[in-house]
Amino acid sequence: MNKIDWVYLRGPLIIFAVSILVSVALAMVGMQFEDAQHREYQQAYSSLRSTHQRYRDLVNDIGLLDQYRSLYTDYKDSGLVGKERRLSWIESLEATNSVLRLPLLTYNLRPQEDFERPGFKAKRGVEVKSSPMELTMGLMHEGDLFALFEGLRMSIRNLFTVDSCSLSRDSGIQRSLDTKRSNLSSKCTIRWVSIDAG
Repeated sequence: MNKIDWVYLRGPLIIFAVSILVSVALAMVGMQFEDAQHREYQQAYSSLRSTHQRYRDLVNDIGLLDQYRSLYTDYKDSGLVGKERRLSWIESLEATNSVLRLPLLTYNLRPQEDFERPGFKAKRGVEVKSSPMELTMGLMHEGDLFALFEGLRMSIRNLFTVDSCSLSRDSGIQRSLDTKRSNLSSKCTIRWVSIDAG
């Protein structure tokens, strides 16, 4: 290669070298920009997924809240949640007896007390109370006892439990059943349950 060739080739070679350097620099800048954009996309996508999951959880929580609110309202309307409704219990008992027409029905509603059962434990902040009611009944036959409890269950939405019941015959076995007066005597203790969630 002579001096003349080098003079003519030097300019294009320099331009070519500079072009290569600029191209490499642009390629590296472009790759870094693409990596940065990809990282931003991944972060935005992850944030979007997290937001979408929180939204779904919130919708589920609102649904559960509505469901529990509806149940709570039903329990409050029925008298299970809130203050005891002694008058409602007595009215329900008397309404049931007006259908059954038991020869004798007396009751004694005692003061409210804590509801206690083996293994039963209420959650903190929830007080489960019960009001014992002693029933003395004259019955025509054993079925009247079950009919009374079923009538109570159907006539009022409050929850009650039967603690104890005793049943005894008023007269000897040899005498035939009387259809106008009681043939059996029964004494039962039931508990009207109420929940104070205050």
